[in-house]
Order: sequence, then C-alpha cells, then structure tokens
Amino acid sequence: MGLRGWQVGFVLEYDARNNVLRGTLEGIVTDDILRDAYAVAAHCATKCGPCRGLWDMSAVTNFEVSNDVIRELAKDAPIIPAGHMRIVVATTDHQYGMMRMLQMLGETTRPDLHVVRTLDEAYRLLRLESPEFRPV
Repeated sequence: MGLRGWQVGFVLEYDARNNVLRGTLEGIVTDDILRDAYAVAAHCATKCGPCRGLWDMSAVTNFEVSNDVIRELAKDAPIIPAGHMRIVVATTDHQYGMMRMLQMLGETTRPDLHVVRTLDEAYRLLRLESPEFRPV
C-alpha cells in the first residue's frame, strides 16, 4: 500500500518475539500522510493480531499536521485495541504537544497510549531489550 503524496519515509515493522508493531516516520509529515500512514498501520495491525504499538517520529523533520486531523484520528478506532500499550515517540515540542492532544482526546478509546521524547524511553516502557523488528 502506498501513501498518497509520499514525501516521507514510512516503514512498518513487527517484532513477533515481543509482539510489537512499529511504525517509523521520517521527513515531512502532512495531514494526508499521517492519515494514510494510520490507515496502512491499521490494516497491517489486523494481520499481526492484538499487539503493542510504537510510532517513532524521531526522524520527522517537519510536522505539518493540523489540529483538525488530530481530532479526527482521536475519534477513529485505535490501530491497536484497548488493553495493549501504545507509545508515540515525539521528539520536538510541537510533535509532543500534538500527540498529547491525541492522547487526551482519545483517552477513552486509547487508555494505554503514552507519549515520550526518546526511543530509549519507549523501549523501557515496552520492556524491550533486544527487539527484532522485521518489515511487515
């Protein structure tokens, strides 16, 4: 599945041993790109079955996502079902604030969503010591 207007790198990987689906975004992220990445990840998550999730935005150079799209995604069904930890790595203040907005608006459907600043923090929360991610 390709992403419309693709201006970023987007990789989905799965670590079967630790049961974690990881989406990595890099470059410029716009409303359409985030929507498309979300749809692709949701499709792939159904193939992996219930698992934990990790979005890594450490390599995003420009986060051009509107508040409206964050609200829209918060209303959508979560990619990872309730009861499974989800973590977003948001390194800049802007990304962090937008992801915290998603976390707050979606707290009833995403009670296990955490927003952190580094991949190391995410790995600690997920208790990942030697992840073995492979492309989905």
